[in-house]
Amino acid sequence: MAKTKGRIFYFDELRTLAIIFVLLIHICRHFSHAEVAHSLFWTFSSSLEAFGNMGVPLFFMISGALLLNRSYELKSFFKKRYSRVLIPFAFWAVIYLLFKFFYLGYTQNLYNVYRIIFFDGFVWFVWTLLGIYLFIPIINAFIQQYGIKGCEYFLAIWLFTVILNTFGFYPIRNFELSYFARFLGYFVLGYYLSNKKFNIGNKSMMIAGAAIFLISLAISMYCITNKILFKDYYWTLIPLFESIGLYLLVEYHAKYSEGNKGSVLSRIYYFIKDSKLGRIIFSISICSYGIFLTHYFPIWVLLKLDKTIPIFARNPFKWIPFLLVMVLLFSWGLTFLLSKIPYLKKISGV
Repeated sequence: MAKTKGRIFYFDELRTLAIIFVLLIHICRHFSHAEVAHSLFWTFSSSLEAFGNMGVPLFFMISGALLLNRSYELKSFFKKRYSRVLIPFAFWAVIYLLFKFFYLGYTQNLYNVYRIIFFDGFVWFVWTLLGIYLFIPIINAFIQQYGIKGCEYFLAIWLFTVILNTFGFYPIRNFELSYFARFLGYFVLGYYLSNKKFNIGNKSMMIAGAAIFLISLAISMYCITNKILFKDYYWTLIPLFESIGLYLLVEYHAKYSEGNKGSVLSRIYYFIKDSKLGRIIFSISICSYGIFLTHYFPIWVLLKLDKTIPIFARNPFKWIPFLLVMVLLFSWGLTFLLSKIPYLKKISGV
């Protein structure tokens, strides 16, 4: 466990959950869109998407908690951040092109090159992350000057934009709020939740987080299974409160456990942290970006096989857990292996 020294374990827990959620939603959507024989199958696979929707917000919240209110030199900040994100992405983007052109049979033209690199599937996350990095030094300086009160100012306006987007109600035209909107708010939210000193105990915060999580998850499952759709779903109230609830639950379980050693919850926490499971969580966490970049390769293979062997029309109760484990092991193993090879670590995402 020497490699984990100095790390905050609940961030590793959240990051591991986040990448599993991303894999889950990318697998489940093919089951939920398939024409399965029983509505129970569709309901099960669609309900699991409610968990998957938390993946991206959690990634951004963790990044905000770790990157904001720190001293940066602009050149070194951008060099470190962009090299870590762009170098692996550039390598795997070339592999995406080759894979889709020569294995999946995409037409080889400039339009498809452009679409695959900038718009196809999940690559939007990388470009969104790179765009947010441009704002980080500005938001960082603002938070360094105004602290938690500055966060609350920003988040109050951001929440207002989320409410407007949830209900599709924009009563005032040309009222400029775009700089407070979208994913940047999750960065500030993550920092806020990790640094705000609430006036209730850690156990109460943990219980509140669990309640928020379960209630918002139930609402999310209801909306998904009843095909209640929202525009720009990630910045609506449902995934926002799902993510807040889970974040608080995991964070304050850790804080309560560290301050109340000997309690049942503390024994559970340290059993996870100090066991082989804790080392697995740590490893998946540090490999999460590489897992993200490579996880669609086995899914694309499965989608091609599905044309002859109807994998995604089979029982999702059995196949979703199996495929989730298979995809995770493939991407995690590949990322871990590359990270141990000299000169290839830079493309591993670790």
